[in-house]
This record gives sequence, C-alpha cells and structure tokens, in this order.
Amino acid sequence: MELNRHNIMLALVAFVMIQPIIDVLTTASLLFIDLPLTLGVIIRLLYLAAMALWIINASRKSKRAKLYLLYLAGLAIFVVINFIVGYTVKEPFYIVQELTYYTKIVYFHVLLFGFILLLESMKKEEGSDTARQLVNYFLIASLTISVVFIIAHLTGTSLANYARSKEGWTGWFYAGNEIGASMSMLLPITALFAVYKTTTTRKLLHWLPFVLLSVAMLGLGTKVGYGGILIVLLSIFFGSLILLLTTKEYPARQRVKANTFVSLILLILLVVATPFTPVFGNMYAHLDILGISLEKPPVEVDQDGNEIPPEDVEDEEPLISSEQFENLVFSSRETYKADYVEQFKDAPISQKLFGMGFAGNYDAPAPHKPLKMIEMDFHDWFYSFGILGFLYMVAPIVWFAGRFIVKLVMNLKENFNYFSILTGISFLIGIGISYTAGHVLTAPSVSVWLAFLLATVTIVSRDGKITPKL
Repeated sequence: MELNRHNIMLALVAFVMIQPIIDVLTTASLLFIDLPLTLGVIIRLLYLAAMALWIINASRKSKRAKLYLLYLAGLAIFVVINFIVGYTVKEPFYIVQELTYYTKIVYFHVLLFGFILLLESMKKEEGSDTARQLVNYFLIASLTISVVFIIAHLTGTSLANYARSKEGWTGWFYAGNEIGASMSMLLPITALFAVYKTTTTRKLLHWLPFVLLSVAMLGLGTKVGYGGILIVLLSIFFGSLILLLTTKEYPARQRVKANTFVSLILLILLVVATPFTPVFGNMYAHLDILGISLEKPPVEVDQDGNEIPPEDVEDEEPLISSEQFENLVFSSRETYKADYVEQFKDAPISQKLFGMGFAGNYDAPAPHKPLKMIEMDFHDWFYSFGILGFLYMVAPIVWFAGRFIVKLVMNLKENFNYFSILTGISFLIGIGISYTAGHVLTAPSVSVWLAFLLATVTIVSRDGKITPKL
C-alpha cells in the first residue's frame, strides 16, 4: 500500500517533466488526426482530475489540505455564479467555449495546491529533496525542448511562428506564445543547474543546457524569448557581484567568480549576436507595420539656404507616439483592453462583481473568426471574473509569493544565493509574461510550470532557510 502511494506521488510530480512531449503530441493530433479534442487536452484533463482527487483524499487527514479544498470549493462557487450571470446577460452565449475557459482558469489553482501537498508529503515521508526535484525536472524538460528544436531545424520540419512579414520558428510546438513563455520560465532553472555545477571556469559544459535553450528561444523571434535570456544573464552577473562581497569561503567564492565571468561572456555574446537574430529583424518589421521610420529626418533649411538646428524646428513630432510604443510592446493587446474597458463600464453590477465570462460581452463572430481575449492574463482574469472573482483568484499567488519574500528578507544575508535569485527571477518572468503577453495563467501547458515553481519555493522556504544544497 505504501509502495503504491509512493508511486502515485512520484508519477503526479514527475508529470511536470513530460510537458514538452505532451505539447508535441498536441501538435501531431492537430496536424494529422481529426479529433474534437487533442491528445494534450485529454491528458491534461485527466491529470487535473487526478490532482483534484489527490487533494480530496489528502483533506481527510490534513488540515492544510482541508483549507485548500475549501478554497477550491469557493472558486467553484465563483465559476457557477459567473456562468449563471453570463447565461442571463449575454446574448449569444456559447456554452462550450465558456466551459472550456473555466477549465483553463482553474487549472493553475488545482495544480498549485496539489503540488504543495505532494511535495510536502514526499519531503516528510521519504526525505526527498524538493529543490533538487525542481532543478532535475525543469532541466529534463528544457533539454527535451532543445532537442526537439534542433531535430526540427535539421530536418526542415519546424513550424513557423509567424504567418507573414516576421521570422521565427517553434520547432514541433504548435503554440508559439505558450512554448515561449514555458522556455522563459525554464531558463532560470537551467541556469541554476549551471551555476551550482560550475565551480571553476574549466567546468563550462554544465552551461550547455542553458545555451541550447537560449538558442532555441532566439529562434522563436519573440521579444519574450530575447528578454528572458537577457534578464537571466543580467541577474546572474549582478547577483554574482553582490555575492562576491558577502562570500569569503574559498570553494564558494571560486564558484561565484567563475559564474561572474561566464555570465559576462554570455552577455557579450548575446549583444554581439543580436543583429543576426530573428527578433532584431522582427522589430524592424513591426516598426514598418506601424509606419515608423528610424532614418534621420531630412535637414530643414531657411530662406537663405542655411541649416535650421533641430531645436528651432517647430511642431516637431516624436519619433514614436505613445500609441505606437504601446503597440510595439503589447502587440495590439492594448486595443483589445480598451474594448473590454468600455464593455465593463456598460456591464450590469452583477458582471462588475462576478465578471463577463469568456471573451466579454461578445457579439456573434464572423465565420472562421474566433472570439478574442485580451491575452494579458491578469486583465483577462479581472474582466472575466469581476472585482470579487479577481481578488479571490490572485489571493493564493499573493499569499505564497509574499511569504517567500518575507522569509527571504528576514534572513537576507543567509538566504540571498543563486537559488533564491534564479527561482525568484523565474517566478517574476512568469508573472511578467502573464501581465504583458498572457498565455501563462490561462494556458494549462504553461501554468503547470508556475504552479510547480511556486509550490517548490513554498516548501523549501517553510522553515525560513532558503539554502538548498544542489
């Protein structure tokens, strides 16, 4: 019986590392199999049910599990109210799409609480190393993604990330936004593996998983991918400089020196390679779409033929307007947000409190034209579930992340290390992408990473010490 329990827990936790394989199966089912549901959806729905059953079973013995189950019951009530409000207010009302959206929304919360209970049990009953599990599973997943990208490129079978005008590839992964967000959260953990294994500059081989994943991210051609690499390398470099001031012991100090050097070299290589990356060309393509030219404006002359200094030219327009800058950053999401703001203003009080559901108060779309979300997760949460629903949904993220920050700050000298730096960066990247580009908290294939990461740091920091030995 104990062996079965151990195997079940191990399987539920190890499910994390096979996410890239599920995504490839999803692509295959979309391209080659005519099914109403993709293999990825079926597998993830089954996993959601398994995690829910685990929480229910754990609630019979654990007070903490009972609290988690109570929270999820409250979330279910919000979903039911949202459905009733939408059904009575919205015309038309597409039940299948609304229900599908609810499944995507609750996925993160169920997995977060399930992972916390699983990791807690495994640590208590088997003495498993939670931090090492995080690094190993994320590392395996990142290597899988890198290998898929390499094979897809070598065989010429990689899918294009953009329909036209821009360059970028997604390997055998169908959704470019989702795989880009996943890779950005995985990257800091592959870096965590590298920095702990690199005790001298001679042991650079441990940086290979990081380099491979970075190359794949550059191949995507997205701002998210490029920004993720830059943020991670800057965090390691400046974090290492701070650690050099506080680390005196020889082996640890040697590791910090080696990682300072390596991160600086990789930063230089990234800057040098930037003009040759798809994202660089895509930025110019985006500027052309917006009608923005970076060429130097023609010289103005007066009546006598003398050049007029730039400061004397009247009514000089800015190179990029605020609206164009927003479009450059948010890729038209700001226009959808503005539409939702107007819908929310006109919505009845019931929708202001409990939300407008999937895609707002939509009209019947044109044939083959799907309903659109804002694709900025926190905005989508707010307008979909209203003021009360939004506050309820963000509460667990604020609570667990806040506890981690408090424990980090309370003993900053001891807890400030590569683990806290890079897990923190991974979480912030996930939240940042969620806020600006979406496809994290509303995409089960991505939210699983954020849920497992937040659950891990919650368990690791529970005793106030964030100093795992990797």
